[in-house]
Amino acid sequence: MNEPANGGDVERRDGISSGLAVGILILNLVIPGVGTLIAGPEYKQTGIYQLVLYVVGIVLSIILIGYLLVLGAWVWALVTSIEILKKAS
Repeated sequence: MNEPANGGDVERRDGISSGLAVGILILNLVIPGVGTLIAGPEYKQTGIYQLVLYVVGIVLSIILIGYLLVLGAWVWALVTSIEILKKAS
């Protein structure tokens, strides 16, 4: 008759599941920063910076410097996704 304090769940894990981490990686490959944003509050600021860098890069692609910004945002988001994937439980 004693129920667990967490409402009947067997065990609750903190962190990101490996399936979600793969989804985050795929999202970050398509649009840098979006996957990082959904990774949780600890990655929120990083995701915002990645997304802003990507959008600014898209706008500045007219004068060619934007391509470097887009590439930088994409690589940064990819590295962040790999870190999240490594931490996934």
